Amino acid sequence: MGGPTREPHMNDAKPTRRDFVRTTAVSALALSLGCGDDSSEPTADGSTSTGSDPSTSANPSTSGGSAMPTSSDPATSSGSTGSPGSSSGGADSTGTDGPTTGGLTCDATDDDIEGPFYRPGIPVRDNLDIYDDPGIPLVLQGQVLDGNCQPLPNAVVEVWQASPRPPKSQPGDADATYDASEDFRYYGQTATDRRGRYQFTTLVPGWYLNGAQYRPAHLHIKVWIRDQELLTTQLYFEGDPFNRADTWFNPDNMLTPDPQGQATYDFHVVPG
Repeated sequence: MGGPTREPHMNDAKPTRRDFVRTTAVSALALSLGCGDDSSEPTADGSTSTGSDPSTSANPSTSGGSAMPTSSDPATSSGSTGSPGSSSGGADSTGTDGPTTGGLTCDATDDDIEGPFYRPGIPVRDNLDIYDDPGIPLVLQGQVLDGNCQPLPNAVVEVWQASPRPPKSQPGDADATYDASEDFRYYGQTATDRRGRYQFTTLVPGWYLNGAQYRPAHLHIKVWIRDQELLTTQLYFEGDPFNRADTWFNPDNMLTPDPQGQATYDFHVVPG
C-alpha cells in the first residue's frame, strides 16, 4: 500500500486513539454490544470483548478525539467499488453478516492525502444529518476488514464532508463548504462492532470550486486501529457530472446508492 505525499503541518503531532477506543470500544461496548450475548470476540488490540450483534456500533454523541495530523490538498483514493445492498471493496470481499472463508485475501485500500479540511477532535457520532439542512439522504455502511478478509472490531472510522447538496440543485446555486466552527458540522467518527461493521447517516455532499473546476461530491474517510492511522481515502458517487474532469477521482472508489440512499463500502486495511 503506497503512502501518500503529505505536506508538513504545524499540528502534525502523533495522534492517540487509545482514549477513544477505551471509552467507545470498551466502555460503550458494554452498552452497544454487551446485552444478551455471552460469547467472546477478539478485538483489534488482541483483547476480547463480549456483546450482541447490532447492525452498527453505538457511540455517545459527544465531542472528543485527540489531536491528529492535518494536511494538504484534496486527494484521490483507491481500492474498491461500492454498490448498494451488498459488500464492496473488491472481488474477495465479505458480506455484512460476516467474513467469507477459504483463505481469501483482500487487497488493501490505497492510502492518499487527506485534503486541507481534516480537523482534530472530530465528535463521536454516526448520525451527521442533525441540522435540518435540505439534502439528499445517504446511509453509508460496511465493514473494516484485514488482509485476510477478517473483520476488525473496535476500528475507528472517521468521516468528514462538505455541506450537503440541496435536492435538484445545480452547480453554482450554492457552493458547498467545510465547517470550521465548534459544531463540526458533517464530521463524525464511530467504532466498528464485533463483526467490523460501521454505519453513518448523512446527506450527499455538495460541489465546490477547486480553482476553476468543481470537485465532484465526495466523502473523506480515515480508519484507525488504536493510535495507528491505517487508511485515508475518498469515496465518490456514480453519475456525478464532475467525476471525469476531477484530478483525484478514482472509479474504484465509487458509491452507487440505492433509491433509499443506502450504499455499502468495505475498507481493507493491514494493521501494523
